[in-house]
Amino acid sequence: MKIFAALFALFMVACSDRSAPPKDWNVWSAWVEARYPVGDAQGHGPDIGSDEWTRALQQKLGIVDEQGHGPDIGSDEWRAAVEEKIASPKR
Repeated sequence: MKIFAALFALFMVACSDRSAPPKDWNVWSAWVEARYPVGDAQGHGPDIGSDEWTRALQQKLGIVDEQGHGPDIGSDEWRAAVEEKIASPKR
């Protein structure tokens, strides 16, 4: 039974989505949207990857402070902040 449990745990880790985020903006945006949708279940919302989508995403995730300051949208720092927030269990 212990062997089965160990194999099952190994299988679950291997199947989990731990892949590195894509570098291409359009692919990355779709990758983020799949993990943390900005729109609703009916497909309403801004176009994925658009300026409106990025502003809605950063506001929803709390990447900017009360004055609207934060990393430049689309920068490596901004993308890292988004990735960190969507990976966090406390969204």
